[in-house]
Amino acid sequence: MKQNNITEDQLKNQFAKKYLAYALSTITQRALPDVRDGLKPVHRRLIYAMYLLDLSPKSTFKKSARVVGDVIGKFHPHGDQSVYDALVRLAQDFATKYPLINGQGNFGNIDGDNAAAMRYTETKLTEVSEFLLKDIDSDTVDFRKTYDGELSEPTVLPSAFPNLLANGSSGIAVGMATNIPPHNLEEICLGLKYLNNHKDCSIKDLLKIIKGPDFPTGGILNYDKNEIFKAYSTGRGFFELRAKYKIEDLGKGQYQISITQIPFQVNKSKLIEKIADLIINKTNKLIDNVIDESDENIRVVIRPKNRNVDPIILMNSLYQQTELQVKFFLNMNVLNHRLEPKVMSLKEVLSNFLKHRYVILDRKSRYALNKINLRLEILKGFLIVFKHLNNIIKIIRNSNNPKSELMKKYRFSENQVNAILDMKLRSLRKIEQKEIEDENNKLASNKKFLTKLLASKALQKKEIDREIDEVIFAFGEKSSYGPRKTLIEKFNQIDPDELIEELKSNDPISVIISNNGFLKARIGHSQYKSSQDFAEHEQIIANGKKSDKFIFLSSFGKSYTINGDSFVFGSSKGRPFSSYFTLTDNEQIIDVFLLEENKKILLCSLSGFGFFINSNNLISNKKSGKKVFKLKKNDFLHSATKFEDLYDHLFLLINNKEDTKGMILDIKEIPEQEKGSGITLFKSKGYSLLASSPINKKMEVFDNYSNKIMSKLDFNKYILPRAKAGKALKLDPNFNSLYRGFDNNYKLLI
Repeated sequence: MKQNNITEDQLKNQFAKKYLAYALSTITQRALPDVRDGLKPVHRRLIYAMYLLDLSPKSTFKKSARVVGDVIGKFHPHGDQSVYDALVRLAQDFATKYPLINGQGNFGNIDGDNAAAMRYTETKLTEVSEFLLKDIDSDTVDFRKTYDGELSEPTVLPSAFPNLLANGSSGIAVGMATNIPPHNLEEICLGLKYLNNHKDCSIKDLLKIIKGPDFPTGGILNYDKNEIFKAYSTGRGFFELRAKYKIEDLGKGQYQISITQIPFQVNKSKLIEKIADLIINKTNKLIDNVIDESDENIRVVIRPKNRNVDPIILMNSLYQQTELQVKFFLNMNVLNHRLEPKVMSLKEVLSNFLKHRYVILDRKSRYALNKINLRLEILKGFLIVFKHLNNIIKIIRNSNNPKSELMKKYRFSENQVNAILDMKLRSLRKIEQKEIEDENNKLASNKKFLTKLLASKALQKKEIDREIDEVIFAFGEKSSYGPRKTLIEKFNQIDPDELIEELKSNDPISVIISNNGFLKARIGHSQYKSSQDFAEHEQIIANGKKSDKFIFLSSFGKSYTINGDSFVFGSSKGRPFSSYFTLTDNEQIIDVFLLEENKKILLCSLSGFGFFINSNNLISNKKSGKKVFKLKKNDFLHSATKFEDLYDHLFLLINNKEDTKGMILDIKEIPEQEKGSGITLFKSKGYSLLASSPINKKMEVFDNYSNKIMSKLDFNKYILPRAKAGKALKLDPNFNSLYRGFDNNYKLLI
């Protein structure tokens, strides 16, 4: 229903239409490149605007701001920074395999530094761009009106080479994306030439010529035949890329590794920071130092821990831990000649480009033929003039309307008579007549060739091959661009498990915490059997390996995690807790134990609250720790007790100033939580927890400190429901220092 120029419709329908229009606009006008010239609209407009500004390779540079101004003012109504960013990328030799723009000034670097402002930099086109623009004035491509209707712009560039594959492309549209790596231009052209002469060739045939991507930063590409074939035949897949390095002999068995090429799109500065972090955090035990000695060429020096470190294993460790090895994911999603998005195979991309070149050849030839016909027509008129020179001069002198009289008497066309009347007198020399005759003969020969060319597929194929050869000559292996930069070889892969073992140190260590706030780590295991073995300040010991994780628990109900290889060894006094984690005021470390995955741990507070927690939930990646026990006011975390499957009950020892009590709980009464405040284990009025231990009915109470059996328990006597006060327990007079760490000093043994 339509009333007063208002059309009624459901809001969801309008949203759908508008979103579809937006999506299509993003796909065709912003994110995806055209298969024919490999460019997105912004790049095409940049190159064409610079062409109109006469910024050829032989011209002088002009300010980038001038170029950007022309682009956004005439062709591309977007923000100037986005256009400048696009310009910069086309000028960066580490981002673009065959730069389309020649930049003068600071255009950024591989360390991630940004280019200088557009008012400081200058640009002009490269020879590569000239090949993209070649024959653009010969009616080879269609033009359309610009956004304001004042000017015209090309819908596509003639593109004498497959720029899509040569320089690659990346972009994210609505619901789709593209990611195409750069390739070696000579290989592409040879593959294109082969396809031109073997229409029915397979992907495997083409891959004999086109080996794989060729990145501007070099590196080494893994020759995985199956993966490469899958990627190029489907248009989707991935390539593995590694840094290139060499081993430098320093004499006396010493060596260092020099990285000379890094993978494409990897930030060198961040890469070095990552390697440095591995050294600082002792995540990689094989490296001693990393030094950036790069100038215009990349040179990152890595020094091993010692001469015995295998350089192959060292580099493989870095491949796994850093971006010295990356995966480049291929998504050959492009626009065809109808501006329809499609994921194409390698053969489809080359075939579509070939069709484009045949169209260009046809249009260029017809344009040239029309120009030749027009010129031949004029030259024919000039030759008639030389035969009847005196009569024609007489007509021009005496006639009131020489144009019509000449057309009538000599049957000149309008083009001919206009050219005759515009002819200068000096052109009437005899020598000029000879030049006209020669030009006429030459043009007649060209006309004959073009006529045959337009009528013969074989000649067209030959001409396409000739044009491809021109590109190879200009940008091939023998040109200034040189041979392929990315080597292709089968990676020497080391078993990941083997590598992990190489990276880890399995030296036995002991972790000791003191009652004066210090933490000491020793190489080797400490086992104390009597009080004489302890220094006065040593209270809690945990044994493990450097490859293990250790869990620390604080009185405030927080857990902290430290890797075994992160401890500082050798100090007799140890280091304060603040060296490893951040404690709040009055917070104390009350326990440390070796992390065993998926173990059942009982957490108990001093006033009698507790719950089971999975050991994995105690892991913290923060220096500030992880809050796991929500404590009530004036309560503190007391202990952590590990439960194995053989234990079915919990023995609690509680006391006040006057007496000591014991009670046994069925562990089924105690819940398991990820965190929380737990449940009441015993009645806490005046009593606090002294010790806790897992038990079963076959156990006796044992004082590990005095190495004596306290007494045999009447097991059933002490079994009570939770939240009770317990029953009096007579202790051996020598029984003291009941609690010391995760392996409770107070123990019940079989």
